[in-house]
Amino acid sequence: MEADTATGSTPPRDPALVAELNDLIQLDHDAVEGYTVAINALKSDAYREQLVAFRADHKRHIEELGACVRLRGGMAAEMPHPTGLLKIAVQGVGAAGSLAAGDPAVLLAFKAIEGQTRDKYRRAATRPFPADVADVVQRAAADEEKHYEWVHSTLEATGHGEGTAHGMAARAVEGINKLIADPMERVGREVMRMWEENRPKR
Repeated sequence: MEADTATGSTPPRDPALVAELNDLIQLDHDAVEGYTVAINALKSDAYREQLVAFRADHKRHIEELGACVRLRGGMAAEMPHPTGLLKIAVQGVGAAGSLAAGDPAVLLAFKAIEGQTRDKYRRAATRPFPADVADVVQRAAADEEKHYEWVHSTLEATGHGEGTAHGMAARAVEGINKLIADPMERVGREVMRMWEENRPKR
């Protein structure tokens, strides 16, 4: 276990904290896969470049949160949530729709997934985490606000915003995704906490 470079001490083992961080890491793994689907489906070079940059943010989150987990003797998650398949399916619908409706259909599907990511990080940023963890989580939450605002404003500018038929349909999909994914991921987080509690110390 590594020592905290700021204090020179090693944080205590904290299975509940490790489970919370691994839940966020899995969320970022979900995002990386979803971004890849969207990037491959988009026709606009400018949109693809923007999503590639945002995907790099998610990869950075995985690395930084993983370091926080390992510092506390935990094992960082290396896979997406089981619900990641649901999110990829939503992205796939957008990709298929893009053949008829163009890039806005991809961005609408992308927004439906990004909304859950933003909201989950927004909640995490209010948690009383240790200082090193809080710094990482708050930076990641700021990234998610930026990602969501970009897709929101881009859709508004192309006439596919909240008040349009396409926008309202995407909002409904976003709500259904949260309704299904959030409870399942809470159960997964509790399973990870129990596993960390019972895992032999290294």
